[in-house]
Amino acid sequence: MEYAVEAFGLGKKYGNIWALRNASFKIRSGELAVLLGPNGAGKTTTVRILTTVLKPSKGNALVLGYDVVRDYRMIRRSIAYLPQEAILDRNLTPYEAVKWFLVARGLSIREASSRTVRWLKETDLWGYKDRVGWRLSGGLRRRVLTTMVLATESDIIFLDEPTVGLDIESKYAIWRILREFVGSGHTVILTTHDMREAEALADRVIIMSKGVVVAEGNPINLISKLPYRYKVIIRGDLDIDASTKYNNIINLGDRKIAYAPDYNTAKSIIECARDISNITIERVSLEDVYLYHVSC
Repeated sequence: MEYAVEAFGLGKKYGNIWALRNASFKIRSGELAVLLGPNGAGKTTTVRILTTVLKPSKGNALVLGYDVVRDYRMIRRSIAYLPQEAILDRNLTPYEAVKWFLVARGLSIREASSRTVRWLKETDLWGYKDRVGWRLSGGLRRRVLTTMVLATESDIIFLDEPTVGLDIESKYAIWRILREFVGSGHTVILTTHDMREAEALADRVIIMSKGVVVAEGNPINLISKLPYRYKVIIRGDLDIDASTKYNNIINLGDRKIAYAPDYNTAKSIIECARDISNITIERVSLEDVYLYHVSC
């Protein structure tokens, strides 16, 4: 199947409020796709519709070719979902948590035990297999939850903000696990508001703002389509008269971000600064793609 997910004008309304207004996108099988945007952008609502937790108020979507409303039973058999608010039962060890989750999903005890051993080793949790949850760090508990979902070996797994609040080491560990899972032919769809995470991790990024998809594509391609190549971060003042020809400036009070189409233009922007001791030039990133589309 070419596309794991196809969404067509999805919307969700609560009373008079649209939590999701218009989400249309496609995710290919075997991709790691990221729904990217700030809190309130509609990411979680979109995932809840795709996982058949919510019914859309308008539009429709296909998951593995199945309609999210009509064929919800077939979809639930083929996916696994880790909500952001999921909490590990701290009375269980990682081995118990993964094993009994798989049994609850319909695996025999024998098969669940075998698969638990393999996945705890895959996710570098074998050394903690018998340590009760109360004695695990927050990062390890989150990794156990992710392992529980991955161990289902579902065609698609959905993860809502899987690395929020984690330290760098724990975050990178989960990144590696997810990339390896996708490399084995599965599809992963996750939400995040971390632009750097999306840029580093995703095969496809779906940028959302105020319930609408504003851009979609491979991170490198999205960045290459920007009319700018550099950004100048100025911690100080620009000469207002000299900078009027640059209308692509974001004012952050005591610092400003000015965008430039090439390096020479970036250097000329620096010449407008009264104090160049606190100035940096960086290449544009996925964060700038988001700002560009949201401010347009």
